[in-house]
Amino acid sequence: MKLLLAISVILVTICVLTECKPSEADSESKSFRDHFDSAGTAIKDFGAKTKDFFKDLHNSEAMTKTRNWFTDLYKKIKEKTTGSD
Repeated sequence: MKLLLAISVILVTICVLTECKPSEADSESKSFRDHFDSAGTAIKDFGAKTKDFFKDLHNSEAMTKTRNWFTDLYKKIKEKTTGSD
């Protein structure tokens, strides 16, 4: 059941990315292979944009402050637990 759901999600994603609703003029000129080729390009572009988004998110000021806060908190807790021995 999970495999069927995963395959259907992938197919819907490919259809959305390749805009599988061709107009009347496009339906005669574009073949399945053309749609499949454009799907590969669209997926690569989507992957690149997603990767860039996560890089920007990782390097953002808010995330840097959050990581530093957790690091400081960890150090304080470690000092308290180590110092009580």
